[in-house]
Amino acid sequence: MPAMEQSDRPMSIGEVSRLTETPITTLRYYERRGLLPPPDRVGGQRRYPASIAMRMMVIRYCRAAGLTLDEIAVVLDDRSPGRSVTKQLGRERLRTIEDQIAQLQTAHRMVAAAIACACPTVDVCECGAMDAVRAEIEATMSAPAR
Repeated sequence: MPAMEQSDRPMSIGEVSRLTETPITTLRYYERRGLLPPPDRVGGQRRYPASIAMRMMVIRYCRAAGLTLDEIAVVLDDRSPGRSVTKQLGRERLRTIEDQIAQLQTAHRMVAAAIACACPTVDVCECGAMDAVRAEIEATMSAPAR
């Protein structure tokens, strides 16, 4: 991702697209959905304030965290005292992200063990490379769901 230089100069939709690595069609879609405020127009062309780059980063990382566009709209527009709705959405999403991170860490250990395994097949590993990750997975499978 390009460095986001902060300038007060209004940006065209193409500049926003390049800066945030977001297709122009997506920017227009977000505008129609209300995720982006309607930009000023100069000569019929959209002119976005520099602050739009940060708003796009919020949208990008909310999407990466698994929030729907409707949930992102709530986050962006939450003006409630203490932003309680946003905080509740965040707490719920953090639990999901933590679960995903744990699964990816296990997957990482599994792939690393598979690389180290010298057996003809990893599902019947006899060299011991898969022992630790196999035990971890078996423990996870027998643990009660949270």
